[in-house]
Amino acid sequence: MAFVLNRSDDGRMRTQEYLKGGERVFSVAEQTREGSLITEFNSANEVVNQVCLQARDAESALAAYLGIKAGDIRVVRVGSYSGVRIGAKCRGCGAAGLARELDSVAPTEIKDVPVVPIFICTVCGKRHYLLTDNYLNELVKNNGALFDKEEMAEISKDPRSSIKMLQEYIIRIFASKKISRVETG
Repeated sequence: MAFVLNRSDDGRMRTQEYLKGGERVFSVAEQTREGSLITEFNSANEVVNQVCLQARDAESALAAYLGIKAGDIRVVRVGSYSGVRIGAKCRGCGAAGLARELDSVAPTEIKDVPVVPIFICTVCGKRHYLLTDNYLNELVKNNGALFDKEEMAEISKDPRSSIKMLQEYIIRIFASKKISRVETG
């Protein structure tokens, strides 16, 4: 059975939904200036994982990320790309629906990918960040070298409390940059 991948005119690829860990998710693959960016979203369009790979072929990078053979992918051309939006309201003007900031530029123009996903209000342009506990867990798990032994021991001992503490640090950092946290639910 082929895995369906929608490819838009700008080269972005969006998968069909698939199950991962009992949750329905989908991925967007983009060939950026620096390599391939794979971003995985849950059904609420929140980022659950994001990886940057040195691969110069986003389709092959996506196949490797998903653990499938490139030959098992069926590509469907879809015309224009429909960006990823979340249903949250802007903390600036109150407008509903925030758009993924990376969707506002062509994939080949993407050079620096923010570790923390940024969404923008399509009405007033206010920037918001969205960092779920699940995505933060993935970041910690995949970037253990950023923490010293004592920090990793603390994270291992009490992951829930450690993630809460990291979220509090991040809130302060983004508040100083006047970037609001997305309020979901």
